[in-house]
Amino acid sequence: MMADLPTEPAQRLRDLVERFARAAAEGRAPLWLPPHPAVWPGRGEGHFHLAAELFLQVSGTTRFVFPHAERLLQPGEMLLVPPKLLHDEHVRAAGPAPAQAFQNLVIHADAGSLCSHLAHEVQPCRPGILHLEVRGHPQVARIQDWLADAALPGDEGDAALALQRRALVAAALAGVRRVLEAGAAAEVSVEPPLIARVRSLIRDRLGDHTLSVRDLAAHCGCSADYLSHLFHRHAGETLAAHIVRLRLDRAERLLADEAALAIKEVAWACGFASSGYFIRTFRARHGLTPAVWRQARPRRPAGATDAAVPAPLLQARPFVPTRERPCHWARLPGDEADDSRPDTAA
Repeated sequence: MMADLPTEPAQRLRDLVERFARAAAEGRAPLWLPPHPAVWPGRGEGHFHLAAELFLQVSGTTRFVFPHAERLLQPGEMLLVPPKLLHDEHVRAAGPAPAQAFQNLVIHADAGSLCSHLAHEVQPCRPGILHLEVRGHPQVARIQDWLADAALPGDEGDAALALQRRALVAAALAGVRRVLEAGAAAEVSVEPPLIARVRSLIRDRLGDHTLSVRDLAAHCGCSADYLSHLFHRHAGETLAAHIVRLRLDRAERLLADEAALAIKEVAWACGFASSGYFIRTFRARHGLTPAVWRQARPRRPAGATDAAVPAPLLQARPFVPTRERPCHWARLPGDEADDSRPDTAA
């Protein structure tokens, strides 16, 4: 997959998207979906997003850790993480040669914004952003829907469903290629690369209550004062206020979609250090506590869900894989992949 790729990151990103799109459409890129947990996973290592996230492994490997399973992603393989599924990533190079270094491509579409980035190993076993592009385009909403539909649970023995999933992912990647080729006019903003990088870091760590301006500045190699000033000048709000606003936006979506999710779990999922602080911050925005706000919202019609969010998870006992209830990984029959390695865990 790495052969004959350009060294310039922007063109490399485009070439990789096109190669994976063709490989997915032709059945040459195995597509994995983690088993859907029966319940909200609770607290744990890693992060989650409210829209599906697609990982394309270029070189090296990525070990994905879910609350109920693990998957070692090999070069040329794809992994689609459903919305709201907690996951952590541990990366590793295949060897000392430059072509063996870890690298993957991450696609995420949500709220009209497409985020595509190349990742490399910035700390031992930890990925970081090598090249990032954030764009807005009419195609983004369709990409989000295609990935969300592909990530919906179903009968993993259904070959037609697996074929449909592959087609949806191939269509999404083709859409990503179109958005990237749309030109500078389609970019979300003309912000400096540092600001775009910070936005992506916040997106990935929004549920981490230790996230702070100082922490972001250290990750970006600059001072907190410089980063705060630069962000405020280009975004029109302080960096701290931006983080709080995104956390409250996430809380609203979780309160609306997850009727059985406790308020303290919503607070944790949105990165608030305590449920008390979450309630005070939420009430300052809406004039209502989260519980009252949730009850005051109109009830959805039976069976209705957001286009990018699967049916609500039930608050119950955690799903524990057993011999009678194993974890089944979705893969299209006939995909050429070595499934003999022990990469699922109870």
